[in-house]
Amino acid sequence: MSEVRLIPVYSSTDVGRCEVIRATLEAEGIPCEIENEHQAGMTGVFEVRLFVRDVDEAAARAFITEHEQPVDEPPPALDETV
Repeated sequence: MSEVRLIPVYSSTDVGRCEVIRATLEAEGIPCEIENEHQAGMTGVFEVRLFVRDVDEAAARAFITEHEQPVDEPPPALDETV
């Protein structure tokens, strides 16, 4: 039986952002763990890291890269032609 290694694939000082990414990855079938997720009122102070199993690293990184919107970039405009 091989040992499972956890690999950090994302980090942020925003716990909520990491929670959303974790939920989304888990919905895709990629189990995740968040380090330092219980920092209470210290959000924005400490770095939070998101870990996945080594076998899921490539898929997790690809998914995050494809769907992650930079923090300083505004959300896309709504299409008002609907």
